[in-house]
Amino acid sequence: MRRSVSGVDYLRWRDDMRRAIDGYLPRIQAIFARFGQLEPDTVTDEADPVALRKAREADPPLPPSLLELYASIREASFEHLHNAYFIHSLDWVLDSLHRSGIPAWAPEVTAERLAVFASDGGGRTFAVGYRSGTVFRLPVGGVVDQVYEGSIDAIGPGGIAKDIPDFLDRLLRIAEAFSDEDYQEHLIM
Repeated sequence: MRRSVSGVDYLRWRDDMRRAIDGYLPRIQAIFARFGQLEPDTVTDEADPVALRKAREADPPLPPSLLELYASIREASFEHLHNAYFIHSLDWVLDSLHRSGIPAWAPEVTAERLAVFASDGGGRTFAVGYRSGTVFRLPVGGVVDQVYEGSIDAIGPGGIAKDIPDFLDRLLRIAEAFSDEDYQEHLIM
């Protein structure tokens, strides 16, 4: 069992997510069978050593919790889970650090620098705070020179998980609930 410095077993999370995917994907496939075989939802677990090396040299340095996550997985795609969720590759995260259209600051939510690492199918992004490690939800809204200018979404921006492991646990709970045939839309991020 491979544990991170923080004690989180990301490989166990990956395996649990794969079991949850196996629980909900057949139901979704049956619903959409007339369109052909759906691409499966995936967690790619081969870490990207080149991106990890670049990440260790990034300026400013990435939050340690992101490095821990990407030491165990490359990326994840849950296109068929609820509204769809994506954990972007570390290479994508590194590329986005200085792109003007990707938020690094969200003054409405926090004063700390943010690193976007995930998104959902509705255009919301999920970013981790550099100092706190808190995961913030940033609904669709304007971004100018990396500054998030607010939400046009009724849910609004804010902290949704105390850290990345908490975010991953919430995602797993959503996937497990979605596997239930009597699923009610009660768990969202």
